[in-house]
Formats: sequence, C-alpha cells, structure tokens
Amino acid sequence: MASEYLKWKYRDVRPDEPVERTKKQKAANWWHYHRWPLLIGALLLIAAVDIGWNVLGIGKIEPDYQFAYVASLPLSDETVAALEKGLAAYGQDCNGDGRVAVKVQTYVDMAVSRESDAAQYAAAAQVRLMADLENCESYFFILDHPETLHENYQILSQEDGALAEYADEACWYAWESCPALVALDADQSALEGLSIARRGFWEDRTCKYMEQCNELWRVLTEGARS
Repeated sequence: MASEYLKWKYRDVRPDEPVERTKKQKAANWWHYHRWPLLIGALLLIAAVDIGWNVLGIGKIEPDYQFAYVASLPLSDETVAALEKGLAAYGQDCNGDGRVAVKVQTYVDMAVSRESDAAQYAAAAQVRLMADLENCESYFFILDHPETLHENYQILSQEDGALAEYADEACWYAWESCPALVALDADQSALEGLSIARRGFWEDRTCKYMEQCNELWRVLTEGARS
C-alpha cells in the first residue's frame, strides 16, 4: 500500500487556468519593463535634435542689420522689440531670406549701480561687446556716451565713413535730431538723450552687407542736425 507521501507526490495536479489580462494591464506591464530605456532614448533624441538645430541654424532668423545699444541703463523688452520692428521698415532684405530683420544687441554697463552683482553684469557686457567688435557684427551704435566708447575702443567713424582716430573726429547724431528715428513707434522718452553712430573699419575688415548698411545710415540720419 502506497504511503501517503507517495500519493501526495504523484498526485494529479492541474495547473491553474491562465488569467487573460486586459489591454490596459498588458500596456501597464510593458511600460513597467520598458519605461527607462524609452525615457533615456527620448532625452538623447531631444539633445541630438537641439544640437543639430543650433549647429545648422534651422529656425533662426539671420538679421540683415545689427545695432549695438551701449549704455548704463537697460531698455525694456518692449522698447527693444519696437526698435527692431521700426528700424526694419527702413531697411532691405540683405541676405535674401524674404524678410527684413534688425537685431538690437544690448550691452548695459551697470557699474554705476549699487547692486552687489553690478560689477559682474558690467564685466559680462564688456566681454560680449568686445566679441561683437572683434567679429564686426554691429555696424550701428546707439549710445549714451559716444565719446567714451570711442576713447575706449577707437571704433566709430568720421562723417565720411572712415575710421576716426580721435573722439572729436568721430561722427554721431543726437537721437532727437534725426527725423527718421523720432518717427519710430517706440518709447521715445526712453531714447531721449541717446546718440546714434556707425562703426568705422580698417580697409581689410568690414561688416556684412556694408553697402546696404551705408544706405540705411543715410536714411536714418537724413536731415539730422549734428
């Protein structure tokens, strides 16, 4: 007679019937085991697209003209946007992309401020300005102290467009003396007291679209009183 143990060992054991999972349960199970590889892959893809986008310049608007605003007080974002829009109306499509774009690059020296981090802002602005000058990016300059800028960098032009040697040789016009600038739909009270000048270049170094920049300068300063 078989022992109770052998009966138990060789008993007829039937496996439980498999439970059919719902689509939602299957999806949850799949996501549980695949979520991290998918998330990591998505992050890598986003990073690759961002790098490629910046390297290729896709979606970026290349300005036809660049203005450098160099002053001790910042302009509001609204004023900068209004300047870019208004100045573009006087220009032409230099790069052939089907639109006229103006970039106002701001370099604000807040060293006169009492804020503790003002010196850092001033140093950063100076570094960016020097890079602008080195790369010949800005042709036009909107300034609160044009003579100081020229004394520091010797980059403004004379009336005939040649590079000025001394500050008293450099040419600039008060903002309010230029009919084209006063007519801009911008916060003129924020621009009062500023001057507009243009970059002077050595013979072997110029900015892009020099001919068109010279023409825009003529339009903006026509009728100005020096």
